[in-house]
Amino acid sequence: MRPLSHSSAKPSLYNKESETYDMFNHENSKIINGTIEKILRKYKKKTVLDLTCGTGSQVFWLADKGYEIIGADINAKMLKIAKNKGKQEKIEVKFIKCDMRTASIGKFGAVITIFNAVGHLTKNDFEKAMRAIYNNLHNDGLYIFDIFNARYFQKDNNITKLTIDWQKKDGKIKSRIIQYSTINDTGVLSSFTIELLQKSSESLKTTKHTNTLQIYSSDELKEMLHRNGFKVIRKCAIDGSRFDEDETDRIFIVAKKQELDVHPHKQN
Repeated sequence: MRPLSHSSAKPSLYNKESETYDMFNHENSKIINGTIEKILRKYKKKTVLDLTCGTGSQVFWLADKGYEIIGADINAKMLKIAKNKGKQEKIEVKFIKCDMRTASIGKFGAVITIFNAVGHLTKNDFEKAMRAIYNNLHNDGLYIFDIFNARYFQKDNNITKLTIDWQKKDGKIKSRIIQYSTINDTGVLSSFTIELLQKSSESLKTTKHTNTLQIYSSDELKEMLHRNGFKVIRKCAIDGSRFDEDETDRIFIVAKKQELDVHPHKQN
């Protein structure tokens, strides 16, 4: 199967997956959540904006650790789930529906976009998001995010390591996800998915869908961030271990906002 062309995702992208999203991703988030918290503690950041909060994995983790955090996302169904989780757990967190490319929410010590979220944007739109993120940070603020490492998945047959066949049961809901992926020379990763869902005694429902991600090498990210007023101060694997261009599948980036007088978009 040939890779698909890539365009920025629509707000409705995760409508179908929202109901079963936590079943497959809650446990997978714990490792990177711990890494984020260590970074925030190291750099003494107490206020956080999660611009791609989804169902709230990072939001609730950091709120539990004592951080002042706001969750934002472009998908209304994911936000609804996050809000309901907050009510059930009696955790007071503010959630906002917005687009990361145009967000203007306030000033924070750190902005995060986790779990390959920026891959749903084109390269141009990701740079628009970087500029919006810049404007939502204090002068010494941090932008923290992760994305698949293009160099790793373009090498040998590493793309086949993204093939999945997951089965989960949560109460009366049974779900199975089968997925394989391809990648091209420009870093467009295309995923082809079959999802099987059964509720109680209802008949089995099968859906098929495709989606794309724009992924990057660490050097490409460094250049893009520099153009938009950031300096990369750390890159590592999602567990905080050493990053290897050829061996690490996901890049975890910590970038620091530079002073306004060196910001490339400043008007004279």
